[in-house]
Amino acid sequence: MRRPRGQTCASLGLGLAALLLFAGPAISAEAPNLAYAKAVGWHVDSMPELASMEPTIHAVLDRVHVAFSGVDGQPVDGFFPGPTYSYDKLPGWAPFRLYGRDTATDLPMARYYYGTPALRSAIEEFLREQYADGSISATVAPDYKVDKATVVSDEETSVIVGAAEAFDAMPDPAWLNQPLRGQTAIERLNRAMDWVLANRRDASTALIKRAHTTDWGDIKWEPNADPSHMQPGDQWTVSIYDQAIAYAALRGLVRMNAAAGRDADRARWEAQAADLRAATDATLWQDDADHGFYRIHRHLAPDHVRHDVDESGVVAIGNAAAIFYGLADADKVPRILAALERARVDAGAGKPGLSLDPAYPAWFQVQMDQRMYQNGALWDWWAGRQISAEFWSGFWHIARDHLLMVARDWASHPGQVREWESPWLARTGADQAYAGAAAVVGQSVVDGLFGVQIVGREVGLMPRLDDASGGVRVYEPATDIYVAYEYQAAERGEALQYGSNSPTALSIRLPVRWPGDTRARLDGKDWLPITYQRTGEMLVGTVIVPSGSHLVTFFEVASGRAKF
Repeated sequence: MRRPRGQTCASLGLGLAALLLFAGPAISAEAPNLAYAKAVGWHVDSMPELASMEPTIHAVLDRVHVAFSGVDGQPVDGFFPGPTYSYDKLPGWAPFRLYGRDTATDLPMARYYYGTPALRSAIEEFLREQYADGSISATVAPDYKVDKATVVSDEETSVIVGAAEAFDAMPDPAWLNQPLRGQTAIERLNRAMDWVLANRRDASTALIKRAHTTDWGDIKWEPNADPSHMQPGDQWTVSIYDQAIAYAALRGLVRMNAAAGRDADRARWEAQAADLRAATDATLWQDDADHGFYRIHRHLAPDHVRHDVDESGVVAIGNAAAIFYGLADADKVPRILAALERARVDAGAGKPGLSLDPAYPAWFQVQMDQRMYQNGALWDWWAGRQISAEFWSGFWHIARDHLLMVARDWASHPGQVREWESPWLARTGADQAYAGAAAVVGQSVVDGLFGVQIVGREVGLMPRLDDASGGVRVYEPATDIYVAYEYQAAERGEALQYGSNSPTALSIRLPVRWPGDTRARLDGKDWLPITYQRTGEMLVGTVIVPSGSHLVTFFEVASGRAKF
């Protein structure tokens, strides 16, 4: 979001000097334009590299945005992973495939550029082509062929998470209850989770199992010409990543079944989520002083794989997933973040998103050599989720530092979003326009740093800029909802000038960065009641304000002044 030439934060009319003296801040003629517009953009004065990320994100998503006629003739609108995932030159192949995993990572940012079909129709196609037993394919495509990568266990849970994201953007129970080949969407989503629990739940640990991959990867340990499919005798494991995304899928099913009027299913999934969290802590959490993070995985019996690395010391990115997807309790979060940062520093990584550290030696698949691909390389696909998790859990300072690392890295290769990078080997993945990475980094900016949340037509704002000044503008084509704001901070006060066409009141949450009592005011006139909540390192105050264009100010009550 660009300002008029010559305009600075000091000229935005936010009146911070007056604010600190309890006068109503006047809005000057140079105040920012926060009116309705179908646009997306952002800026942070102290982080100029951030602004150029938005056009790159949009361009990458546009590059892989496709539409085709689905299995029942209905239009399907979605995103394939990246240009190297195009197969139009291979005889007999469909030109592209949509992946359930990638769809779930694309939707949180795609919602700001594309309409309803892009949010819902790919999910519907995965459900239409659901296998008879309830399982779900890794991909759907214009040739209607389906294929399941049997070494992983997150294809069903990814589609469920994607469905929950689409529903949260447009929470309409009619979408969940629409028939898809004789069953409603919510019934198909429930059947997908039933398949996971019946077929991929280990009886001894009560956890979701997969092959011996990295905690989230799709390349197994054993040498094989087909490394994404299980063979008899392959090693089974239970990984932290699968438990994290399964937990998110279960919580999504709780929300969606409640909305669809299926209270028995809601209660069932709520109990399953609690059980999964308890089982994960019992089997994978390492509570001693030398760890304080989840183990990458445990081998299930019969265990016939031995490593030259102690797996209990491997810090895997699934730990970031455990925070991002809500599995990790609040008391575990600071220890996990500290472990992830130690691993990044020890590995010499210049940004977050480290898939694991230390890397496995002697992986049999050549693409999985040390610091390659899923075995210790850097992924923005994961950096974005780690940064969002840091913001959401109240650790804003490290989140901002990490986001700036990613922004500066992107600035070194403008217009490119790499699938993975290995600075140790001077290698990058073939794909330089990886949509999932672009989307989750965008999510870490919009939903993380700027704290924009739109659920249906309701808007919540939680700027996590702390002592920085900046602004954001987003627009949702599916709902025709926009929100824009400018935030400015001073030592003892903050001001948020916002605009939105939400038909309901907005929730605004601002940090309390001073030790004294706090007051809040609307448009320099009405005093606002504040409720407080501490999350992680931050104390945040919440006020409820009207839609439209307004100014909210927070400030510390001067010492010795009578309270109102």
